[in-house]
Amino acid sequence: MSANYSQKEESKPPKKGRKLYKGELTVEALRDENDAFRGTGGISEESRAWGFRPAFYDMETATVHPSKFPNGSEAPMHVLDGLPAELIVSRQKNGKVNSVKPGVISGFVQNNRFYTREQAALATAQMRDRTQMLSNPEQHNQLLSVWEKFVVDQSYPSDFIRPVVEDSWRRCQQSHIDPELQHAPLISDNSLLEYRRFLQTDLMRAAQPIMKRASEVLFRSNSLILLADSEGLILDIHADDNVLSHASDINLIQGGVWDEKTAGTNAIGTALAAAEPVQLYGAEHFCAGIKHWTCSADVIRDPHDGRVLGAVDLSGLTDSYQSNALDFAIMAARLIESNLAKEYFKSRNHVIEATRTMFLGWKTEGLLAFDRRGRLVKANNQAHTTLKILGADLVLTPQCRLPALDLEMPDAPAHTPSWLLEQLRLPIELRGQRVGTLVVLSAHHK
Repeated sequence: MSANYSQKEESKPPKKGRKLYKGELTVEALRDENDAFRGTGGISEESRAWGFRPAFYDMETATVHPSKFPNGSEAPMHVLDGLPAELIVSRQKNGKVNSVKPGVISGFVQNNRFYTREQAALATAQMRDRTQMLSNPEQHNQLLSVWEKFVVDQSYPSDFIRPVVEDSWRRCQQSHIDPELQHAPLISDNSLLEYRRFLQTDLMRAAQPIMKRASEVLFRSNSLILLADSEGLILDIHADDNVLSHASDINLIQGGVWDEKTAGTNAIGTALAAAEPVQLYGAEHFCAGIKHWTCSADVIRDPHDGRVLGAVDLSGLTDSYQSNALDFAIMAARLIESNLAKEYFKSRNHVIEATRTMFLGWKTEGLLAFDRRGRLVKANNQAHTTLKILGADLVLTPQCRLPALDLEMPDAPAHTPSWLLEQLRLPIELRGQRVGTLVVLSAHHK
């Protein structure tokens, strides 16, 4: 997925509050969804320029149905009337479709991939005014004076402080960060560090080719590129020995922890806190020991549900400042997300292929098919009714995730919800390899 996530409100669910329809999709529901997603890129007129075409996804068959008019021609907006007859539940007196069966989701198709409205909104989010995103090295000395006044009594001229920096400084004050801090904390326990890196295997695998290529471009540029997880822990770093020597002085190395609450204002932690691209120069950092560095970072989002997985950062000493460093970081983040998306859609297709006969064979039970990471791919019609009887608070959309079914997480069983404990769980296999989990729902255990 290719997107630039910038404005805070665009990196979160729509402010109007989307209704989650657990039952039949209706004409009224489509109108409510359009109202909720207007201005985010999650409606047809806003996503069309990016190649997104309105479509519907049938959770039971994993079939994508492009939105069509009754005559079969493609519709430029979401229209229920062109859906196959087997999906239709009710019609109005004039014959127009009023509702379709549960498990039909509105969204978009691009390059033969289905995106929910949330995913399309993330993929089409626009960047805000770039002048507010870039640092101004010429204001370094003035900012140092402002910072000194800020840490003493918070009585300071705000003319030189960009909003993203001022907001971060205030968060640092609230977290009681020591402004004289000389370096970030470091995880020195190698076994703990390797475990934390193991938990981010997917992210690191997606980032590896991007990081390698970036390091070749940055060779002898006095800059480094690094990958951090969602808590600011540096997972991987590429730089020449000279830059690494300086970086080690402040623990800007593998194992360094750069979340804002422990290291103060810095591009990694502040990008994670603000959920947007951030560039910082010298004095804009909150802690004294980091003020001779310049850094640019952007967050990396999960293509499945948009949650922040980590950040990619380009850093160097202040004399290595380049205004296009932020563009470089943003591009790297988008390329990493693209690699994550490829693996996500591949895993989804594996589950679809492996469960075709399974869903034909079970007629009376509710079925839920999840991929290896516990992400829902398919759900039959009976699943909606059974989950309601079980009292399970689970919304069956392609963005549903059950951590208890994540085969890559060692502590997954600890997250098992009570309703799932007594349900039959079967491995989904494709060509001799496990690709997911099939949950066979029964209300008789309740």
